[in-house]
Amino acid sequence: MLEEKKYTGYGSCKLENCEYTGEFVDGVRQGYGVMKFGNYDIYDGDWMDGQMHGIGKYKFYDCAKDRYTHTYEGQFCHGVREGNGIMIYANKDTYHGMWQNNCRTGDGICWFSNGDVFHGIWKFDKMTRGVFRKKTGEIYDGEIKDGKYNGYGKLFWQNGNWFEGIFTNNNPYKGMMFSPSGKIAEFKDGIQL
Repeated sequence: MLEEKKYTGYGSCKLENCEYTGEFVDGVRQGYGVMKFGNYDIYDGDWMDGQMHGIGKYKFYDCAKDRYTHTYEGQFCHGVREGNGIMIYANKDTYHGMWQNNCRTGDGICWFSNGDVFHGIWKFDKMTRGVFRKKTGEIYDGEIKDGKYNGYGKLFWQNGNWFEGIFTNNNPYKGMMFSPSGKIAEFKDGIQL
């Protein structure tokens, strides 16, 4: 029985609703190539064993807006965003850091379009611990849960006051409040003593 010879080299092919132009090895996408997906997303980068793998750029298309709304540029592993990468979102938020299984996971920094900046640890697209600098001048260094100051942290206000202790839903709960004048106040159960 004769074995069918598969294409090796540079070429183009159509797969279901997709179109690929790039390198093949034994009929498999391998090396550099560009894939235009049926939903109009575009991947431009490295391939291995038919999957996005290595360094590449992925542009996400929004059919309702009839344009590309956000872009990821960085590392891919077996078809998913994995490793170091930069994502620019439709609202102009920009994240630069580590990814795991298409989620921001690990050390990363996000510049929000409203002027806020967070640098710290992410887990499955959620901030968990780090420094959050608000455009108002407020600086928080600590634990975050559900997008709010929750857990142990320090909060510094522009007027020089700062709180160290436990936070619940962005509010001081248990700890000490300090002022530049040397005044110290204790918080317990969210009430200043």
